[in-house]
Amino acid sequence: MKKIFSITSLCCLLLAGGGCEKFLEESSQNEVRPSTVADLEQLMTGEVYPIGTTMHNYLELLTDNVESNFYNSSMVPAFLQRWESVFTWQAEMYELLDAIGASGNPGVRIDSYEHYYTRIKGCNVILDMLDAVRGEEGDKANLCGQALGMRAWFYFMLVNLYGQPYNAPGVDPGTTPGVPLILLSGVKDELPRRAPVAEVYRQVEADLLEALPLLEAHGQGNSKYKVTDMFICTLLSRLYLYKEEWEEVERYASLGLAKNAQLSNLADYIAGAAVGTFSDGVYGLGSPEAIWYGYGTNNEHVSFDWTGFYRFATYVASTGLKTLYEYQNDPDNRMDMRYRYYYMWEATITTYPSAALTVGTKRSALATSASGSVKGMRVAELYLNRAEANARRFLLGGDDTRRTAALADLNQLRRHRYDTRNVAYQPVNITDAAALLAFCLDERRRELNFEDHRWFDLRRLGMPRLEHTIQVDAEQAPQTYVLEQGGLRYVLPIPRYVLDKNPALVPNP
Repeated sequence: MKKIFSITSLCCLLLAGGGCEKFLEESSQNEVRPSTVADLEQLMTGEVYPIGTTMHNYLELLTDNVESNFYNSSMVPAFLQRWESVFTWQAEMYELLDAIGASGNPGVRIDSYEHYYTRIKGCNVILDMLDAVRGEEGDKANLCGQALGMRAWFYFMLVNLYGQPYNAPGVDPGTTPGVPLILLSGVKDELPRRAPVAEVYRQVEADLLEALPLLEAHGQGNSKYKVTDMFICTLLSRLYLYKEEWEEVERYASLGLAKNAQLSNLADYIAGAAVGTFSDGVYGLGSPEAIWYGYGTNNEHVSFDWTGFYRFATYVASTGLKTLYEYQNDPDNRMDMRYRYYYMWEATITTYPSAALTVGTKRSALATSASGSVKGMRVAELYLNRAEANARRFLLGGDDTRRTAALADLNQLRRHRYDTRNVAYQPVNITDAAALLAFCLDERRRELNFEDHRWFDLRRLGMPRLEHTIQVDAEQAPQTYVLEQGGLRYVLPIPRYVLDKNPALVPNP
């Protein structure tokens, strides 16, 4: 009999059965209830992990990493219009995406809010059922750690999409609305309400701290498609970075780097490589720095990038982002190789090196070795988190050991990103505290772009003023839209259909 485990059907059965014993009985010829830890592992793989799934491929369009690119072609307006509501920070962006038909295009995700909660439901089912199923205690502990880790990641992403930044000026995280916390697979009589941002953060922290020893003891065989102790350390360092608890950032980044400090060396890939390709990307199966093959697809950004057969880019990497790189067209020393390997290159209009640089791609160039995901977690983030924490501690206290520690991490990362075939890497040495922090933040932008970091970084860095200019057709003059500093659109709107389903939710302004 084929076993099919569905989160929706399992939750319905759990509610109807009123207990684990009845829940574990067979329900049909095609569907059985999990009775072993192996069954729950199958459920975790199929219903919780987002490998190869688009979660919110629109997120980078909100940032200063992207600009629009009008071209007088009959194909261009439709592609510009598809994403215009996101690019211009419209309060009804989800509804406008749906109205223009974006939801009917493969890979376009406009149900991010609900999609996260569907996967949280899967985590809760697994955690509620673990004690009742058969299996080795170590396997149960490992699966428990994985479910806690994924639930923490889902809630961390949700609260940073739909709640105020934890450190927002003049905002109390203890009272400002975050997102509903649903921690059991059972359904209460009352509709779920939004928990405060600080409460969601506490739950994320609690889940991660509970998961870490379980995975350290029982999860050492987990693949990079699953939650590992490295995953937990990375997310903890990111959590504390957003909370501005610098000592804890350093603690968990250091713990993660003690487990794996390896980085891909981009200079190793240059010989004979075509423009913008290398044999195994930073999320490829051969990448030494990949921690988690998380989510997204090889075409994650194509739906807002190319117009189709002619491959003309309609939304591209911004000038401000591109100018951050020290890249040169010298075959003996290209300098910063990220400019070459972290992006798509448009080679149909003109030829390299003057080809148009477009959106990011950090996947493998070899289909046989691609992980299937282009966003997740990498060792590079641990270096950057720790460097920023030390740079901020140097700024606050003037301890020069913090300065040298930050520079050591930054230079270690950059040494693996620069062309060192013929020229030795020249380490940066910055003595001014403010300049060091600024350099650290620029390095973060150079390294982590198009991995869903920039929007959250902008939020925690004071929600600066942003401008986007767009021209949709030949008859329209370019129009500039502004997201003012601290603007309301730095918090995404909860979709209207979600509010209609749950009147207890307080909408975002």
